[in-house]
Amino acid sequence: MFRPAIQRTEVLVGMAIFSLIVLYTVSNIRIQEKSVSYDVKIKAANRMEKALIALKYERMAKAIFIDDVNDPNETGLIGQQNSYITTDEGDLDAKISVLDPNVAGMLVDMLLEANVKKGDTVAVSMTGSMPGANIALLCAIEEMELFPLLISSVGASKWGANYENFTWLDMESFLYQEGIISHVSELVSIGGGSDIGRRLSPFGRQQIVEATERNQRALIKSRSLGEAIENRMDYYKSAQSIPRYGAYINVGGGAASLGNAAASHLIPPGLTTRVNFDKFPSNGTMVQFGKQGVPVIHILNIKTLFQAYQYPFAAVPTPPIGEGVFFSSRHYSLLATSIALVTLLGMIIAIGVRSKRKIKHHLQQYEPENYA
Repeated sequence: MFRPAIQRTEVLVGMAIFSLIVLYTVSNIRIQEKSVSYDVKIKAANRMEKALIALKYERMAKAIFIDDVNDPNETGLIGQQNSYITTDEGDLDAKISVLDPNVAGMLVDMLLEANVKKGDTVAVSMTGSMPGANIALLCAIEEMELFPLLISSVGASKWGANYENFTWLDMESFLYQEGIISHVSELVSIGGGSDIGRRLSPFGRQQIVEATERNQRALIKSRSLGEAIENRMDYYKSAQSIPRYGAYINVGGGAASLGNAAASHLIPPGLTTRVNFDKFPSNGTMVQFGKQGVPVIHILNIKTLFQAYQYPFAAVPTPPIGEGVFFSSRHYSLLATSIALVTLLGMIIAIGVRSKRKIKHHLQQYEPENYA
């Protein structure tokens, strides 16, 4: 019995096998495409790596023990569980995560997405809780050639920069002296509850005052959270009007920046684009900047932030420099996909045309036995 090629089992099986081979081949041909800001991000990551190495040796010089259990990557920048300047609970995995040079590249990506440009002035609020994120931000600022107005709170949550003789201010000053960063916090606060050291002992508050004095920084003297917020806003306004700032970047859960604890959960991490600050239930400095249309970058809730960037959380060992979708992305080759599509369509058309000719030829040669 006559059957055209398109109906023959062996032909259909052959077409299916050939199609699967083409699909498998194309799916394995991927192109690595670098971000347009790849060079800046790599430079920021390299700068951060240099900063982390320098601080590690500085900590060792101070004879501060490195806990390789709680600091599995042996960065030397994981603090203690408790100390006199420890303000609150802390997520150890989050602190491990941000001690990664690639986070500097991630911060560059956020700043560029916020449309921050070379020479822009940015307002920055940092705490001692996540020194890794602070360093990442400062390295990103250096490579993007921005002008930051920095305010830091010295108190730190568990596992942060909570050694009394190796606070965030000591780290920042050391990096400045080494020429790794060119900006330091001009104003500092005690931090902790209400940004004035609530929940810290008098001795703990005194240790922070001494850290401020030995690093020659100006201490914000406030009597309440409202006054702490007002003092910070006065400082930012003294440089220029709030709407002229390129961005407001908050690192950590500082009370004066957030306004209240609920804000840390209500504001998503990373570049904030979907929050209506006009209806926000707090009046921290971050909210006030947001109300005036300044792009807000919120570095907290690190696990959620890393998930958004498809980046490994609390990775051991630390990923190599240049890893992450913010550096480069892999995608299917348009050329290979186009060739595959043309090839498969060509196969189908060729077999269809051949079958049509065979059918036509068969009908022309076919002579029925009778016409009854």
